[in-house]
Amino acid sequence: MKRPIHIPIMKAFRLLMLIFAAILSTIDINAQRTPLLNSYPLAPATVYLDFDGQYVAGTIWNHNGPIDATPANLSVNDITEIFKRIAEDYHPFNINITTDSAVYNKAPVLQRIRIIFTSTSDWYNNSAGVSCVGSFTWGDDTPGWVFSNLLGNNPKFVAACASHEIGHTLGLQHQSLYTRGGRKITEYNGGSSMSESGWAPIMGVGYYKNCTIWQAGTSTAGCDSIQSDLEVIAGDRNHFGFRPDDYGDNHPKAGSINIFGQNFSIKGMINHAHDKDAFRINFKSENELRLSFVPNSIIQNETNIKISLLNANADTIARYEKPKLLYEGIDIMLDSGTYYFIIEEKGNDSSSNYVAPRFYAFSGLLIPAGDFKQLALQRAAQINPFLVIQAIDDNRKLPLDASCSEHMFRTSINLQENIIKQ
Repeated sequence: MKRPIHIPIMKAFRLLMLIFAAILSTIDINAQRTPLLNSYPLAPATVYLDFDGQYVAGTIWNHNGPIDATPANLSVNDITEIFKRIAEDYHPFNINITTDSAVYNKAPVLQRIRIIFTSTSDWYNNSAGVSCVGSFTWGDDTPGWVFSNLLGNNPKFVAACASHEIGHTLGLQHQSLYTRGGRKITEYNGGSSMSESGWAPIMGVGYYKNCTIWQAGTSTAGCDSIQSDLEVIAGDRNHFGFRPDDYGDNHPKAGSINIFGQNFSIKGMINHAHDKDAFRINFKSENELRLSFVPNSIIQNETNIKISLLNANADTIARYEKPKLLYEGIDIMLDSGTYYFIIEEKGNDSSSNYVAPRFYAFSGLLIPAGDFKQLALQRAAQINPFLVIQAIDDNRKLPLDASCSEHMFRTSINLQENIIKQ
């Protein structure tokens, strides 16, 4: 007969406390996994970003039974970046983007949607995400999905996919491209420019471009079907419209610009004749700042935009109007410090001639001063009476046509000082 094992009371108590602490630690880790964030708590309409896993049953997705979706394999920093990117896309609207389930549960049943971020993707197919068009107002808690594992858990890609799927739930179709003859070229409009600093429609392919926008363009319904994303989202079907004023009018009330790596975007709405939108950006070191304007024809309005650039003392150091913004953009060297952009519409002194609201978007890029290389001038050829000279650095090539007189030359184009940094 085996002897009974006797554990001293204190030792047993300590063992139980250790086990209990381990359980609490696990619960605490899961509870703190997702930071509780809200973009616009005043709005009743709600989009819930669910990163914690979810058991889904009794919905359109459950043809083969319940789905036990695992939590997304994303860090707190990843989740915060994803939230900021999505909140920026939906900032013009009277809707709250939240990571708090309690906020979702209190939201009106006909004005809410859950987007599940998960690695459980094998039940569907190889799509990065899926949702039902118009499901925001169904009232049956049918969720949308983002399969973060199929996007490499890349915060930029995950956020772009989520904004796209949320757009579907709010009634949007894809932004597509067609030939002049009406043949569909691609289901998903990829936007402008091959570079990351370009723009792309949220309802097209927004993974690879810095600035994602709500476009007015041909939808997947056909070459003659023009979909204005802004009008659909803010329309009567969803019952929430635009915010009364999306950003403060002056530098003390400026909204902070989110910088991701070296990229950022500025997007907003001119809501009325006297509206101004103020943005704040901070640099810890000297940078070249480039800002490219998304043409009005893409957004389908006639905003006559004007930007003032202010320093930390709120002194105006530069002004830019639409022709320059459209054809040249902004390219300026800025020392470390705080700066403000004040955006307004030029020429609207009376509300009687104003049709509101008007959306605008800029794609921004920061290049640290330390990344500049000294430019070397290389004599390529001499064709009397002109000399072709090329300026080369590690990042780009700047061809310069120049007139020549012995060792002197003068460029035929004007280069701003901020292009050449020695």
